[in-house]
Amino acid sequence: MMERYNIIWSPKARDDLQNIYLYIKDYFKEKNIAYKIIIKILNSVQNLIYFPEQNIKIKFDSKDKKDIRKFVIKQYVIIYEINNNMRQINILHIFHDSQNYFKNL
Repeated sequence: MMERYNIIWSPKARDDLQNIYLYIKDYFKEKNIAYKIIIKILNSVQNLIYFPEQNIKIKFDSKDKKDIRKFVIKQYVIIYEINNNMRQINILHIFHDSQNYFKNL
């Protein structure tokens, strides 16, 4: 059996998730849609536990040794780091795809 990775949410990523929910619920007055998007993001993140390396690796420069990756769900970009030694996936940020996430990392 394949060994699972543990998912760790950074405080920033937790805030991002809450802000996405509140923005859709309050600005668009769409509580059900907000809930469905959050569930879709959570389920997609949970799918990383067996295959965290399935998504695109982000390199900031050639010396960068961190294994930081991204994937897109709906219009949201989820940024995460893999720590193979500890078998952890650290969810770092969730950005709307209209944001310049490289600048904000």
